[in-house]
Amino acid sequence: MSRNKVSFYLIVISQGIGLIGAAVLRFAISLHVLDLTGSAEIFATMVAVSFLPLIVFTPLGGAIADRFSKKMMLVICDSANTLLVGLLAIMLFGGTQSVLMLGATITLLTLISAFYHPTVTASLPAILEKDELVSANGLVQGIRSISILAAPMLAAFLFGTIGVESLVGLCAAIFLFSALINIFIKIPFKAQEAERGIVAAIAGDLREGFLYITKENRLLLKVSLIFTGVLFFHQAMLSITYPYMVRVTLGLSEFHFGAGNAAIGAATLIGSLVSGKLRKYLQIHHMPIYVAIIGLATIPITLSAALSVGNAIIPYLLLVVGFMTIMFCFTLTNIMILSYVQTNVPMHIVGKVMALTMTIANASAPAGQFVMGFLIEGLAYWQFALYAGIALVTLGLAIMAKRLLSIKSAALIENE
Repeated sequence: MSRNKVSFYLIVISQGIGLIGAAVLRFAISLHVLDLTGSAEIFATMVAVSFLPLIVFTPLGGAIADRFSKKMMLVICDSANTLLVGLLAIMLFGGTQSVLMLGATITLLTLISAFYHPTVTASLPAILEKDELVSANGLVQGIRSISILAAPMLAAFLFGTIGVESLVGLCAAIFLFSALINIFIKIPFKAQEAERGIVAAIAGDLREGFLYITKENRLLLKVSLIFTGVLFFHQAMLSITYPYMVRVTLGLSEFHFGAGNAAIGAATLIGSLVSGKLRKYLQIHHMPIYVAIIGLATIPITLSAALSVGNAIIPYLLLVVGFMTIMFCFTLTNIMILSYVQTNVPMHIVGKVMALTMTIANASAPAGQFVMGFLIEGLAYWQFALYAGIALVTLGLAIMAKRLLSIKSAALIENE
C-alpha cells in the first residue's frame, strides 16, 4: 500500500474517532442541560448559538487550511478538543454544573470543527488521484453517517452507566487518541510566502477564494446556491417536520420515532457506501436528476400529511420512505459537489473555495428551520399544502439546474 493511501486511511480513522467522540459529547451535554434546567427554550438557545461559529469561521478555516500544513492543522484541532473537553471533565468532577460553561464548551467545539472539516476535505486531493476522490468522499461521508447513527445509542448507554463526568473524561481521551493518529499522517505541503504579513495574507486568500467563485467559476456558485435552496427546505423538513409529524400529527411512540430515524440514517449511510460504484453517475451534470428525485420524494411526505387522520401507520411509512429517498440523494449530491471542487479547483485555493461553498450551505439551516417551524404552526391541518409547494419548488430548482448544466456546459466543466 502506498504512503498516500496509508495517510488517507489514517485520516479516515482519526476523523471517525473524533466524530464519534464529538457526537457522543454533544448528546451527553444536551441530556445534562435538559436534566439541569428542564427548559426546552434554554436548550434550543444553546444549540442555536453553538451553530453560529460554523457559519462565521468556516471560510477562515478553509483559508488557513490552504496556507498552513494540513497535518499540523489536524493535530492542533484534535489537541484543542482534548484540552477543552479535559478541562470540562475536571470542572464537572469538581462539582461545577454551570449551563453557561456547558454551552461555551459546545460553542468552542463547533468553532474548532469550522477549522477541522475544511482541512480534511482539502487534504484529500493532495494525497489521492482524481479518479479516487468520489470513493474517498463516499467513505468520509459514510464514517460521518455511522457516527450520527451510533452516537446517540452509545451516549445514552454511557450517560446512564458511568455518568456525565466520566463520559466527558472518556471523550477527552478519544480526542487525544485522534490527535496521536494525526502525527503519523503524511500530507504534502509547500509553504506559501506571505510578504504582507500573515493576517494580510489570509485576508487576501479569502478574497481570492471569493473572487474565484464569483468571477472565474460562477458555475460553482450557481450550483452551490441551487443546492442550498434544496437544503433550505428539506434539511428543515428533516429536523422539524419529521419529529412533528411522528410525535404530534400522527401521535406515534418513541419507538416509531427512533426506528424511522434509524432507517433514514441507514439510507444516508447506503448512499455513502455505494457512491464509489456510482462514480460515473456522479458527474456534476447529473445533479438535476438527483434534485428532481428529491422533489418527487417530497410527494409521499405530502400524502402522509394529507392522510394523517385515521390509521397512522400508512402515513408513517410514506413519511419515512420519502425522507429515506431524500437523504440518499442528498448524500450523493453532496459527494458529487465535493468531488467536483476537489477535482477542478486549483490546489492552492481548494480549501478556501470548499469552505465558502460549505458556508453557503450551512447558512441555510437555521433560517430554514425557523421558517419551517413558523409555517407548520400557522398551517396546522393544511401542512400538506406546504409540502406540495416545496415539491414544486424543488422540481423548479431541478429545471434551473438542468438549464445551467446543459450538455455544452457539462463538457466544458469536465475539461476544466
